[in-house]
Amino acid sequence: MLPKNSLHGNVWFIRIMSVIVACVLWVYVMNEQNPFITRTFSVPVSTSNLSSNMVVNYLPENVKVKVSGPRSQLSALTDDSVQAYVDFTDAKAGKGLYIVQARSTFGEIVEIMPERIELEVDAVKEKKVEIEPRIVGVPNSGITVGKMELDPATVTLKGAGARVDAVSKVVVLVDISNKEKSFEDEATVVALNKDGREMYDVHIQPGKVKVSVVVVKQLGTNTVPIKADLSGSLPAGFQVASIKITPDKVKLTAEPRLLGNIQFIKMAPVVLDKITGDVELKMPLKIPDNVLADTHNAIVEIKIKKVE
Repeated sequence: MLPKNSLHGNVWFIRIMSVIVACVLWVYVMNEQNPFITRTFSVPVSTSNLSSNMVVNYLPENVKVKVSGPRSQLSALTDDSVQAYVDFTDAKAGKGLYIVQARSTFGEIVEIMPERIELEVDAVKEKKVEIEPRIVGVPNSGITVGKMELDPATVTLKGAGARVDAVSKVVVLVDISNKEKSFEDEATVVALNKDGREMYDVHIQPGKVKVSVVVVKQLGTNTVPIKADLSGSLPAGFQVASIKITPDKVKLTAEPRLLGNIQFIKMAPVVLDKITGDVELKMPLKIPDNVLADTHNAIVEIKIKKVE
């Protein structure tokens, strides 16, 4: 018969070994049925503890974060379940090397790529600037822009001081392709640097403005002679010695197709039937419809002489 103490020791030994075997079997089963896996997520980088009067330049849009854990947990993870951020507690203006941190709803963060990034912290700056309209596109033939108005005519730029200072101009693009009538539209405001590149990291308020465009027919100008229009006949024994017109030319403005058909402008008719001496008359000009003229009247001097 074994001693009582020996039997008691054997019982405890068996119990301990049973627990160890059970743990080993549990780990084995879990690894077989629910193994540890690693997933990689591409997540946006946010800022943490950044002062309200500071802004960050060159912050990357995304970093890659590797998360390890049981497959049952990681299979439920989405990109929204993983966050990456940079802590700017006590950050000062200027360039510096910052650590990217991450957290996940489940699992353990095992790697962040890149883990360190060089960033520039700058003070926030605001500046008001006037908008410059730029016409793009080609209107229908014979059409041009007569007037353009923006509402509002100025916008406020906000962003990192150095980036705001780098803005050379602020423009809106107004498309007049195939336009025949005046129109209103809404246009997006764009900030450009001196090289003409868009500065996406500068915030513009408002981002869109109302554009009112007055479209007119394209006009041309031409100067043509003025001619007297004599009607009737002088009494017997008289004839016209000379005719002088002042001014003798008129400047016309109209659509090119109209101007091309006008060689001269006539006065209103001067009736000769009862004229027996020299006359000086102010006569209206016969200006065609849809044609503008720099004068609408001219003076005609008619000298008369007797004939034998």
